[in-house]
Amino acid sequence: MTLYVTGAGGFVGLNILEAALGDGQAVCAISDRPLFAPALRVLERLPGSLDIVIADVRDPKALASAFARHRPSAVIHAAAITLGPGGTIAPAERVVDVNIVGTEQVMEAAVAAGARRFVYPSSVAVYGAAPFRAAVTEETPPEPAGLYGFTKLASERLLTAAARTRGFELAVGRIVATFGPWEHDTGVRETLSPPFQLACRALDGLPASMPKGGARDWTYSPDIARALLTLASAPSLPRTVYNISASDLWHPSRLAAALAARLGRPIDTEHTGPGYDIAFNDNVDAVRKPVIGAAFEQDLGFRYTPIADAVEAYADWIVAAGRDALGGKA
Repeated sequence: MTLYVTGAGGFVGLNILEAALGDGQAVCAISDRPLFAPALRVLERLPGSLDIVIADVRDPKALASAFARHRPSAVIHAAAITLGPGGTIAPAERVVDVNIVGTEQVMEAAVAAGARRFVYPSSVAVYGAAPFRAAVTEETPPEPAGLYGFTKLASERLLTAAARTRGFELAVGRIVATFGPWEHDTGVRETLSPPFQLACRALDGLPASMPKGGARDWTYSPDIARALLTLASAPSLPRTVYNISASDLWHPSRLAAALAARLGRPIDTEHTGPGYDIAFNDNVDAVRKPVIGAAFEQDLGFRYTPIADAVEAYADWIVAAGRDALGGKA
């Protein structure tokens, strides 16, 4: 049986592919574009089998053809447009079309092909501004504040209703902000993570001024991938919705220090002008509380990489992989 992954060419998608193929799994990767070349070179050396299908998640005929190629064990539907507060990367109609209609189309194709479990990587954007008031758990009521959060919550509810009548198991992983290997500019994420921006500037020898209030609960992308694969393969799931978060706030200056040690030169992280070199997609002057992922750990025995180790591992990866693995020169 084959694991299906949509949005396979994206940041999270590539990490899922690397983890699954590294475990020797058979994977069908559905992407609307060829996979990122530096990542593909790595994926092709892994022990699992990879079948790449270029298809749009809004195209039911293309999806039906893709799902006819293999018997699906599970589906991880990671395709989405991650619209930020600026709303600059895509019109609202396209965001709704990809994020909600695309989810419906993938679910229909998966059910028709006999998939028994559907994993939906949702987002903590469904909680809106709640993390700026208190730590967030799965019991925190959703209150999305932007279009992206509304599309993720709408898709969660669409899938929840469908699962009751269509006979498949649903697992929703509300993903926190992510950092780590294979992040690159795909054109469907409005704000790339501050750790990624810092990595690019460090390798390019550019300054990287950041606000002091920029601590966030970024979670390591290989952990996000492992968590979603756990949702796809666990024999049983005590609950449908889980927060996927290491629950640990940290500032990108920790990555700056790790990169400086490896590159042999200081990386400026002081605020030196009227603006910042590193962009955030929220209010850096407000104190943010973590999104808590303890329920996932307790229910499924999952362990996140300690943030100190994850930062060091990412710094190692950045230096070893080089600028091309981050998308080349800006």
